[in-house]
Amino acid sequence: MQANMQTDTTPYDTFNPGELIAAERLNAMQVAIKEDIHAKVETVQDDLDEFKEQPVDADTFGGQTPDEWKAYYDERYVLKADLEGSLGQYRRYFKQLALPSGTPLPALIEHNLGRYPVVSLFELAELRGELAELRGGGDPNETEVVRDADKIPVKFLVYYAGHRDPDAARLMTRAGTDALHWGDPIQDILDQFGLQVTDTQYFDDVLNDLWGKIFDPGLEQDHFRRNSYGHTKYVQDQLLGNSRTVKELKDGGVWPDLRLAIRPQMIPTNISFDSSERADNAPVPNTVQVFHLSQNLLEIRAQNKIDLMVVLRT
Repeated sequence: MQANMQTDTTPYDTFNPGELIAAERLNAMQVAIKEDIHAKVETVQDDLDEFKEQPVDADTFGGQTPDEWKAYYDERYVLKADLEGSLGQYRRYFKQLALPSGTPLPALIEHNLGRYPVVSLFELAELRGELAELRGGGDPNETEVVRDADKIPVKFLVYYAGHRDPDAARLMTRAGTDALHWGDPIQDILDQFGLQVTDTQYFDDVLNDLWGKIFDPGLEQDHFRRNSYGHTKYVQDQLLGNSRTVKELKDGGVWPDLRLAIRPQMIPTNISFDSSERADNAPVPNTVQVFHLSQNLLEIRAQNKIDLMVVLRT
C-alpha cells in the first residue's frame, strides 16, 4: 500500500556518518525528489478532475437546503419563545354582534396563535361621501351615505373606481390636487382569501364566491346579514346585468379598477364611547370588551349592536 504523502518520511537516499558523498548520488537524489513531486501533483489533479465530474446538487449545501439552514440559524440566534407558529402572525376577522332578545351576543374567535395577541378593534362605519363636488361647492364636511344598487347603506361595497361610476366620486379622499379612492382592488382581496378566478367566469360568480369567503364561518368570520354588503348601480347595470366575464373586464381595462370599499374606524375597548353613525344618526353610548379566554381563544362583547373588524397581531 502506498504511504500517505503527508506522513511518508522515508529518505530519498541514505548516507552513513563519515561516508564520502558522491556527486552522482546527490544528482540522482534531486531527480528522485522531482519525480516524486510530479507524481503527487498528478495524483491531486486526477482526484480534482474526478471530483469535478461528479453530479452536483445545486439545491443543497452541506446536505441542507437554504430554508433548512435558515431555520437552523434562527433556532440558534432567535429566542425560541418567539418562533414557533407566531412570529409576526396577523389575523383579520369580520364580526357582526347582534342583540337577540335584548341580550348582547358575544363573538368568540379561536385564533390558535398560542399567544395572547394584541387586539385592535374597528367599527365598520357607514360609507359616507362628500357632497361638495357633486353639488358644485358647499360645506366640504357635509356627507351623504353611499348606498348600493338596492339603495341600502351597506358596509361592504364593490364599485368601479372610474368616472363612469357616479358613486366613485364620493368614495374618495382629496388631499390637495390628489384624489385617492377608498378600498382595495378586487384582485388583492381575492388573493388574500386564496380565490382563483378564470377568464371565462362571469363577474357575478366571482362576487358570489368572494362574499362567501369573506363571511365564511369556517374561517372564523361571521355570516353577515345580506343588507350589509352589495355593489353600486353602475356595477349592477353595466357589469352584472350584461353578464360580463373576467376576460371581458380585463380586456376593457375595467378589472384593475374594481374595488371593495369598507370604512373601519378604530375604537377603544373596555370603555364607553359615542358612535354617531347608527341607523337614526343619534349618538348611542357603547362599550366593547375583549377577554382572552386562553392563548388560543378570545371573546368580544358589546353593549349594543355593532359591526366590527378585528385585527390580531403577535
